[in-house]
This record gives sequence, C-alpha cells and structure tokens, in this order.
Amino acid sequence: MEHQHGGKLIEAAQANNLNPDQIVDFSANINFLGPPPLILEAIRTNVSKIENYPEINSKTLKNLIAEKHSLAAEQVTVANGAAEMIYQLNNVLNPQQVMVIDPTFSEYELAAESAGAEIRHFKLNQSADFIPDLEKLKADLNNQIDLLFICNPNNPTAHLIRADKLEAVIQKAAQEDIIVVVDEAFIDFLTEPEKYSTIKLLESHENLVILKSMTKLFAIPGLRLGYALTNKSLSLELESKRDPWSVNYFSQLAGEIIFSNQQEIKDFVKLSRKKIAGERKYLYQRLNKFKQLKVYQPTTNYIFIDISETEYTSTELKQELAKKAVLIRNCDSYHGLQENYIRIAVKSRQENEILIEKLNFLLN
Repeated sequence: MEHQHGGKLIEAAQANNLNPDQIVDFSANINFLGPPPLILEAIRTNVSKIENYPEINSKTLKNLIAEKHSLAAEQVTVANGAAEMIYQLNNVLNPQQVMVIDPTFSEYELAAESAGAEIRHFKLNQSADFIPDLEKLKADLNNQIDLLFICNPNNPTAHLIRADKLEAVIQKAAQEDIIVVVDEAFIDFLTEPEKYSTIKLLESHENLVILKSMTKLFAIPGLRLGYALTNKSLSLELESKRDPWSVNYFSQLAGEIIFSNQQEIKDFVKLSRKKIAGERKYLYQRLNKFKQLKVYQPTTNYIFIDISETEYTSTELKQELAKKAVLIRNCDSYHGLQENYIRIAVKSRQENEILIEKLNFLLN
C-alpha cells in the first residue's frame, strides 16, 4: 500500500496546468473557516522563537490537555499529528496481528505493516450501508489479535458508534488481551461529541488508547498536532521511545492556545460546529437531487458517495472535476471500495455551490 490522502493540490495543479490557488479542494477534510485568528497572530508575533528548541515532550501542553479531559498528565502523549501516534503505537507494542475495519484510514494498515504485523481485515458490507456489525466484530476477536483500530466517526464512510456500544467491544477485547485504539480525529466536529467519545471509558479500561487530532477542526494540517490518551504505563512507553522534539514550537504554541480555555477559542469551536452543520445539511440535500448518486448520511465534515450509477469511475470523475479546478477524494485506495466511491469535504456555501455546478455539468 502507498500513502494515499487528500489535499494533493500541487500534484493536481501541475497535472491540469492550474495555479494551486485556483483549485477548490474538497479532498481534504479541514475546517473551511481556516485557523483561529488567535493562532495566526500568535505565530506571527513569535516567529523569532524558532531560534530556540521546542519544549521537550510538550510538557506545558500536556498539562493543559490533561486538565481539559480531567486526566493525569502522565496519561497524555502529545504528537506530531495523530498519525505519528499510529506508527509509534505499532513500534512500541510490536503487534503480531492487527485488525482493521475496512474501509477505513489507510495509515492503520501501513503502520502495522511497517512494524512487521500481519493484517486482519474486518470487512464492512455495502448491503448494510457499511454500518459495522458489532456483535460479529466481538465474535471475531480472539487472542491471536494484539491490536484493533476503530475510527469513530469512520473515514471515509462517516458512520458513528456511540460510546456505550463501543464499550462492549473494548470489554471483549480486554478478555482477549487486545489493545483497542479508537481514533477520534473527526469527533470534535459533532455538536455533541461527548455522546460518542470514549474518553470517559479510560478510567475503567486499561486496554484503551484514544487518538485525537487538532489539525482538522482548527485547520492546521501544515503544523501537525495531535495526542494520545491511555493508561500511564503505555503513555510512558510511547513518550520515552521517540524523538523528544517531535512536536515543533509553533505546534506547541497553537496547542497551548487551543487548550488555554480562552473565550475566543470557545467561540471559534461553537461557530465552526454551527457553520459546518448548516453546510453539511445543505450539501447533502443538494447532492441527493442527483439520481445517479447514493449519498450516505453524513455525521461530520465530509460526505461519502456511491457513484456506481453514473457513467464515471471514481478516477474518471476526479480527473474531470480536476480539469474544472475542483478536487475530490477518490476512494479507490480504500479496501473494498474500488472505483465506485468518492468522498467530499463540507466547505463554504460558495464553494459547495461550485461543486454542485460542476457536477450538474458532468452528470446532467
């Protein structure tokens, strides 16, 4: 497998003789409001600080995150994006067998393969709209599996599992000595993330690891910032067996602002959730008017679409839209999806209307 992700603006621009600034990028699931002004201003003001090393192990930020989640600082590991922790977990745990729930984020499998693990695929069924059968998942868990990755909400299908439903899976996994990694990269886009987050389960489940990403909601993917929450023992291992300066100064600064409990950040999160919810509803309704598309119910800031009833494969549709300066995510690199599915981010009303206009031209 290769690293296949959205946001490849430069490649798309070069292939279609466009300026990257001309392209409307629906392929990367980033908050369309952009970064909070408070973060941008802090970076501008502190540019000269690049002459100093960042704080080792992001201790200040770690304490702020722990306070936010009512956890001990020793349960937090700050990372250069959540993806770093996916690889770090595999390197530290050295699993022999890793289960992934397909289709899902490809880095789980790539990270496991990089550590020499065998991959077990739990396949979601198209006939069930890719909603996971948790009873079957529990039945498939056995002591040969060392590590289970669950993306919640799932990328790219956007299906969402309540925390109480996930707890039964985590409990069964504990009986089989399986560590469960719940990736909550997109959960903070929800209006009520606490209903679905497993953070409240950490106290009673030693086999649980939660991954969080700051790059999506706060629109800072170029900085890279995420963190892992787990038991103190595993957290110490994750921390001690890696580069102590993996998180750069500006990422630490952004994180400290995000978790500093300032009203401006609270207002930004509230506004983001409101705006994204409104545009998600609008875009879902508009897309549903295309009879050739099967549009899956979105839960976060992206929408999963079956295009098998159109005359295009996902590769062809991506290419045709790219010619028109619109970039979408072709899902053919996800296990089990082949050339029938795309994923699009929820963006501003003006940008969403551009996408609808281009689809109208191609599909009608």
